[in-house]
Amino acid sequence: MKLPNNSHSGIKIYCKKCRQNNTGCRHNDHQVFRMCFIDRVTGKHRSKLLKSKVYADAVVEGIEFRRRIENGVEETVPDRMKMNIAEALVYFDQYLKGDTQYAHLKKEVSDKHRKELIKYCTLFAKSLKNNHNLRKMKPGDVRNNDVSIFYRQLEIKYPHPKTFNKVLTSITSFYKFLIEIEELDIKNPFKNCIRKQVIKGDNLILTKDEFQRIIAAVESKSSFQHTRTNGRRDYVYETWMVNAFKLFLLVGGRREEVLSLKWSDIIQGNNGVLFFQFRNLKVERLGNKNTPKKYSPINEDLLKLLKEMGYDKMKGKNVKLIDPENTYTINTIMEKVSRSFTHFRKSAGIETPFTLKHLRKTYLTWVFHTMGSDTKLLSSHTSMKVLENHYINPLLLNVEEEKLMKVKVFG
Repeated sequence: MKLPNNSHSGIKIYCKKCRQNNTGCRHNDHQVFRMCFIDRVTGKHRSKLLKSKVYADAVVEGIEFRRRIENGVEETVPDRMKMNIAEALVYFDQYLKGDTQYAHLKKEVSDKHRKELIKYCTLFAKSLKNNHNLRKMKPGDVRNNDVSIFYRQLEIKYPHPKTFNKVLTSITSFYKFLIEIEELDIKNPFKNCIRKQVIKGDNLILTKDEFQRIIAAVESKSSFQHTRTNGRRDYVYETWMVNAFKLFLLVGGRREEVLSLKWSDIIQGNNGVLFFQFRNLKVERLGNKNTPKKYSPINEDLLKLLKEMGYDKMKGKNVKLIDPENTYTINTIMEKVSRSFTHFRKSAGIETPFTLKHLRKTYLTWVFHTMGSDTKLLSSHTSMKVLENHYINPLLLNVEEEKLMKVKVFG
């Protein structure tokens, strides 16, 4: 489809796939003529997808549409109000990818998070499909009974409160997109859904003995992990695995941050102190592209480990500390290290359900022991509440609490 030179005012070529006017794309099967104008009475934008495939006929149809609107004869329904459930999910997915006609509202989320949101929203659509025709059903047609049916299905499929709540939050976000971004005049049927209570964990941390037993198991126990129902055994050992575990304990960063560290990320401050500098990936993915780098001081224990790993020869080189040959992608190596830690923890005979993340919890708990409320500056959390709820073991006293141990009532 093409518009002639000096085309009629308001006539556009609209692509249903790109969801934009005059894109110049090659989605020929998705293109139609569209009449757009501003209503002089209400000041609102009016538009209509025209049936005519021939330009001259489309102009006649568009002029008639505008005339009827201005004479108050026809009240049109915006195109976006006509979208069904399936189309709405496609638009939501495009929005999460940043592929939107609204330049100022581009959303930036990780691909993993986007797929998770769409997965849970699609789960809701499948539930609706049992009782409705999704080609005809619009997002605003969802009623409390539909939500109730899905709610009961979720209770069976996802009994764990955290996952259960995550599904409801995902679909709430979907409706928030339709209401706030697409400006649909509908209600959010999931807004008032009762969430499940998540029981606060014990914020487990490892003892020195437990960690040393896990390290010893890496070199002495079987490296084959039984993980498949078909009996397949995964090999979880790597020559650098011990160093990886120690780095997680002594750096205290998130998985991707630690496993992405390079020797060139070690810098020296004006006072001679060495620091690790690394990107704050979690904050960046929230859309903050100009997020400053994080700096983590290298203490005596960490410096000793780095020297054992070859710091004197490797300093300044653009080579990763872990998996220096780049054998694995970052996602693969994150999964591999996590599974390896759990495997060797079990092999060491440790029943406490520690996972790789508990090394970060252990590190931050000991930092809190020394730094108190300033720990959040190192962990990149906005408040101590998150740290206290999910990271710091309450049984380890900080400096101020240790002073209480010296108090004697009545002297």
